[in-house]
Amino acid sequence: MKYRAVLVALFAVPLAWGAGNLGSALAAPGDVVCPGENVRDGEEHPGPMRPGDTACSVLDGSVAVATRTYEQQRQVQSMERRQDARDGVLLLGYGAAGALLAWRAPRPGTGGD
Repeated sequence: MKYRAVLVALFAVPLAWGAGNLGSALAAPGDVVCPGENVRDGEEHPGPMRPGDTACSVLDGSVAVATRTYEQQRQVQSMERRQDARDGVLLLGYGAAGALLAWRAPRPGTGGD
């Protein structure tokens, strides 16, 4: 019985992680946010991007590695939300199936002959 509880607890970790990923993907705001510096009319503007913004610098540490337009950043954020939702569903299913199988597995030494 002790091993069964340990297995169920181990499968509860990906189950909780998947629920967290799925929840964050579903609750993500629809604002398009520049991950670096959003430059508009030669000045940096904090906050969400607006349609027509064309100079969002994507940073790697403190070094700009690319620039994105509003539409490109919107597509990147949409893709990241879909990936988080997909990963969440997969982890949730894996954790739930594993926990169920570990809980319902026959005990050693019972039946089977």
